[in-house]
Amino acid sequence: MSELLGLCFDADTSPSIRFQGGTADGLAGVGPAPALYGWGVGWYPSSERGASVIKDPTSSGESTVGDALGDWNRFRSTLFVCHLRGHQRPRKQQDAQPFVRSYGGRQWIFAHDGDLASGWNDRLPLPDDPAFDPLGRTDSEHAFCWLLSRLHARRVRSLAEVAPTELHGWLRELNGIGQMNTLITDGDHVAVYHDQQARGQLHWTRRIPPHPGTELLSSAVRITLDSPEDSNRTALVFSSQPLTADEWRPVGMGELLLARRGSIVWSSAPAETGSGPMRSAQPELVPSSRVETGQQAAAAQPLATGGSAFPGAGTRSRTLRIVHETHYQYEQPVERSSHRLLLRPVEDRSQEILDHSLEIQPFSSRVEYEDVFGNQALGVEIGDPYDRLRVTSSATVRVSAVPSLEQRAAAGRHAIPLGWMPWQRQMLSAYLMPPELAESQLQALSEFAMGFVERNDYDLVGTLLDLNETIYRDFEYVSGSTTIETTAFQVFESRRGVCQDFANLMICLARLLQVPARYRMGYIFTGADYENRIQSDASHAWVELYVPRVGWHGFDPTNGVQVGADHIRVACGRSYRDATPTSGTIYRGGGTETLTISVRVEETEPPPT
Repeated sequence: MSELLGLCFDADTSPSIRFQGGTADGLAGVGPAPALYGWGVGWYPSSERGASVIKDPTSSGESTVGDALGDWNRFRSTLFVCHLRGHQRPRKQQDAQPFVRSYGGRQWIFAHDGDLASGWNDRLPLPDDPAFDPLGRTDSEHAFCWLLSRLHARRVRSLAEVAPTELHGWLRELNGIGQMNTLITDGDHVAVYHDQQARGQLHWTRRIPPHPGTELLSSAVRITLDSPEDSNRTALVFSSQPLTADEWRPVGMGELLLARRGSIVWSSAPAETGSGPMRSAQPELVPSSRVETGQQAAAAQPLATGGSAFPGAGTRSRTLRIVHETHYQYEQPVERSSHRLLLRPVEDRSQEILDHSLEIQPFSSRVEYEDVFGNQALGVEIGDPYDRLRVTSSATVRVSAVPSLEQRAAAGRHAIPLGWMPWQRQMLSAYLMPPELAESQLQALSEFAMGFVERNDYDLVGTLLDLNETIYRDFEYVSGSTTIETTAFQVFESRRGVCQDFANLMICLARLLQVPARYRMGYIFTGADYENRIQSDASHAWVELYVPRVGWHGFDPTNGVQVGADHIRVACGRSYRDATPTSGTIYRGGGTETLTISVRVEETEPPPT
């Protein structure tokens, strides 16, 4: 008859929690029954390892926690665990849930819905160690102490140190002697387990900003997330009852989920994953607000198949033909203008130019040079009047895939924060300075970035991969929703944009973590099987990050992948303005300008087998 509720945020949040009054019929959908008693909530103030728990085992009416504590700066956490109205009669404080105990240099919180069969204390023997003696007399607290004793026997001190499959086995063992729906957390991860015989319910959802509403509501609890400073939080919610009309997924029978900082990091649902370290859950496991736009023709748009099915995955090299046409038309003749063109693809050990031509109409004087970012630039001067300007760049390029970041960085673990030598910092300073935004906006973006760091235990590679995949998963591609003036913070707030916006956001977040980041412009081969073989109608943008002892490595947050043999690199810089394909100045004339761009990317020969 009890209910569980777990809240897992990507950064510290202060929700208002009101426990509703009512009777058992409101919870179970049955006839009149006596009122249910008790509520309790546990959290980790400011995400420290010490837990706070407030519980009232005698209450059967409405009680407000958040309204009373919302102004207290210690009522902020990434994790909240609640146990709601679980008893037919008032209980003693020591027997009320959730339980909190100290183990391994941190405090753990445990909440349980269900009853174990008689004889549970004999079937779950505890070691002869007063550290594991229960304070009360309930089967739930005994099961909690038994789990901690198993961790102690394995000489592990946190959920991150135990193989998820082993933890899953312990919970199944408990489930073998009674109903087991439970939440257990060590302050970093929260483990969520649903009874393998589906006794009781357990559901979950993931709420991505901007939120359609600020309230989560059931007959037992009302949660309000209306604090202005928390409006951009991602919330992972576990509940015995679905709250509001969000997209809720039931936790499977006997399924274990592990969550941290607003994301599922492991699930037992697809298959047992062995005894290795925690892995990311498969993307399809996560209910998300991201809306795919169907088959995409534009290279600047995300691939409809998703990151895991990217066409270049496993392809070592491709030979691609790119035709990029830019056409300007003016209301009045232009008497004189100058332009800078960045249209020649990069040539290095992973990208070979087989041919390249550039046609400009009308006639112009040209000068080739290398700009400060190493781009092959072309300066153009047009001194005769014209009302149309056409630039056509054609190239055939052989692109070879580079090893993944995991492979390139396998020689050693890199941790955040990175330490740069003074001369390194001086050389990389252009790529370490975040954009000029209001301090409050940069602070919000910094907290968002640190959520990825915390979720990956300060590991650099894991943080960067998580960041790249999360932007793909949680941010919606909406063509025309932004302009070149849209800031990283505006994209963060709206959770929508195009490839340029996702690149700018990832660059900003990386620089706030002191990871050098630069903007890369180029093209992408989508692999779509269209009759006319036209793959795109725009250039593409992605990110390159500088990793110690690796160098610059490409990430495509629009598609959630690392850059491979489908990406043709052209120009790079601090931002879009440094790497834009065409730019210029009209000194006289012109008037209203009409711009038309067409890009085609085709494969000229099948990939090697």
